[in-house]
Amino acid sequence: MGKIKVASFGVGVIGSAAAKFILEEKQRLELVGAFDIDPGKVGKDIGGVVGLGRSVGVAITNDLRTALKDADIAIHTTTSYLKSAYPQLESILSQGVDVVSSCEELSYPYIVDKELSGALDSLAKKNGATVLGTGINPGFLMDALPIALTALCKSISRVRVSRRMNAATRRVPFQKKVGAGLSVAEFEGAIKDGRISGHVGLEQSVSMLADALGWRLDRVDVGEVEPVITETATDAGYVKIQPGSVAGVKQRARGLVGGDTRIELNFSAYVGSEEEYDQVEIDGVPPVNCKISPCVHGDHGTVAMLVNMAPKVVAFMPGLYTMKDMTLPSAFL
Repeated sequence: MGKIKVASFGVGVIGSAAAKFILEEKQRLELVGAFDIDPGKVGKDIGGVVGLGRSVGVAITNDLRTALKDADIAIHTTTSYLKSAYPQLESILSQGVDVVSSCEELSYPYIVDKELSGALDSLAKKNGATVLGTGINPGFLMDALPIALTALCKSISRVRVSRRMNAATRRVPFQKKVGAGLSVAEFEGAIKDGRISGHVGLEQSVSMLADALGWRLDRVDVGEVEPVITETATDAGYVKIQPGSVAGVKQRARGLVGGDTRIELNFSAYVGSEEEYDQVEIDGVPPVNCKISPCVHGDHGTVAMLVNMAPKVVAFMPGLYTMKDMTLPSAFL
């Protein structure tokens, strides 16, 4: 089998990291194109833009047809939201190119917009292409991983998944995204105007888990984004957080049947967390408790999921799919 030819759609933080990862380490993949609308990047060799330190002969272009002309698959990393992603995905799929995307709502799009999801599925099948939304979360830690672990059980009554991160270990934009250093009043204002939106993907992960288990949920309850207030002075890296200020966020989502919580997801990311972990707890026969400590690094994990899933997407049948439909992801060397 020859090399899988990849195009980058979006050369932002995650797109750049994925392109660099392919160029440095993935011999089975070949980066053949790059698309971005940033005038500061268009025309430049992607090797220099992503910090590789050398030219690779692939210029970033704002002409999508040029970027995709030799590609088998596009790694799409531009937005968290399905409606924003749809016209971009439509343009890629119309050229018969497969897509693996970091769009959080695309990880389980049917609960966002059934009509758009159906249109994507039809368009992909019409053009012989495959599209998958994935990443570390949603895409693996809070959905695909617990789905895989349920295979160990004869019966299941409840699934709880928790992800706790120390935001001090993440990049500055992420620290700002969780409100680190804001006063409570500033945090509340940022929630109202959308500068802080909470974790996109909890509803998708709950729904994917329920679908995989054959559970018909009465509703999915995604809780409000809550601030985590620090009691001690903490260094966030870009700002020193004073006692009484916001260190980050926490949020919970539940899938309910008859008033009973069958699926519970707990997400927290704040500067100064004493422990970092990813944990899956399954109440069943037998019970399963899987804990990863420290938690998996979000940026590295997202990039790895996108790149490692690319060969599986290329080999899969045409259409729109989620991680529950795919064979288990794995690293490839």
